[in-house]
Amino acid sequence: MKKYRLPAILLVLILLCGCFTGCAAGKSQEAYDTGAYVMTPNAYDYKSDSFAVAEETTMEAPSSYYGPESPEAEPAESTPQSDDAMPDPAAKIIYTAWLNIETTEFDRTVAALEQSVKSYGGFVESSGIYGDTRYNQDGTTRIVNRNANYTVRIPAEKFEAFLHESGQLGNVTSSSRSADNITSRYTDYEARLSSLNTQEERLLDMLAKSEDVETLIALEQRLADVRYEIEAIERTLRNYDMQIAYSTFELTIREVEIYTPTAPVTRTFGQKLSDAFSSGWSGFARGFQSFLIGVTEALPSLILLAVVVIVIVVIVRRSVRKRRAKKAASDRQMPPPPQQPQPPQG
Repeated sequence: MKKYRLPAILLVLILLCGCFTGCAAGKSQEAYDTGAYVMTPNAYDYKSDSFAVAEETTMEAPSSYYGPESPEAEPAESTPQSDDAMPDPAAKIIYTAWLNIETTEFDRTVAALEQSVKSYGGFVESSGIYGDTRYNQDGTTRIVNRNANYTVRIPAEKFEAFLHESGQLGNVTSSSRSADNITSRYTDYEARLSSLNTQEERLLDMLAKSEDVETLIALEQRLADVRYEIEAIERTLRNYDMQIAYSTFELTIREVEIYTPTAPVTRTFGQKLSDAFSSGWSGFARGFQSFLIGVTEALPSLILLAVVVIVIVVIVRRSVRKRRAKKAASDRQMPPPPQQPQPPQG
């Protein structure tokens, strides 16, 4: 049996190394789902001449949006554009950007972001900060490994400037952007709204001239349906206007000790091999550190559990010994069984 001990020990060590590396790799791959604003447009059924209103989320704009300084009252200073082509000024485009940012100065970066949003005339639509709780020996707690999720709205004419400035807040690990052209959908809603307004005027005129009770009831029901559809379309167009006038930025700010380095584009095989070994060793070290931290955190519970187990084992052993002693004593006190008479030998 001794000759099998060394391979078994090596196998256990290899499995532990794999576990540490896997845990570290799993922690390093942090998935982030962007909560982009989703608009569900209303659908019109041309066969049944009815307008199905889908559930949608309305957004409240700042008071300045509907005031004299709104984007509709004043022409935009500049239209967001790419380097390749100039977009149509009449086009209805919704701009959205997503950024993942690392920072070594979390509080300062969050404050700088909020100040930048105010300076650009935008607003924070939603935000949240969370992290890991650590308990100190004096009973107090502290938060480490903090993360912040921000959804901010910036005037569309300042989309490019804010995108460039937000990239200077820290180390940008990933970013993406999109431009959703909703011109055709917007014009379809406008055409449908114009048609419904015409229907409303005709129904009002028919109501004024009708004297039949049944006809009045039918016209009023149809007028209520038309006005409901008009309100739904107007609400959707207001939401579209809000999204067009104020671009959306989804930002994730993560607190780190060291920035993630950027590898050069062209690497030799030796560099790739060295990076792979360095990454594997770093993953093993992070996994081993996490393992030690977890064991240290669980050490008081493990000690208490061990004490409870030892007490239970001692009690069970004493109980077993007492039972054995009682059984032995009862066996000694019992008289020996009578001997059976032996038959005579003939």
